[in-house]
Amino acid sequence: MAESKIRDENYFQVTGWMLNRLNLKGTALLVYAIIYGFSQDGESRFTGSLQYLCDFTGATKPTVIKALKDLAEQGYVLKT
Repeated sequence: MAESKIRDENYFQVTGWMLNRLNLKGTALLVYAIIYGFSQDGESRFTGSLQYLCDFTGATKPTVIKALKDLAEQGYVLKT
């Protein structure tokens, strides 16, 4: 198994509006919060790997892929 890219000082934050306004939960909530943390300034974007999201959420690749697809379909993330 590959070594995780998550460093001890890495973190992400789930905020109330992600729950209350977007109604996110589970893996989709965690994936969104991670991506949001990298892109909230409106200029930056998340360029991490699928494995990074798997490592941070503890989810499998198929689960993270489904979460990303659902977030894109809802218009919450944009894949470029």
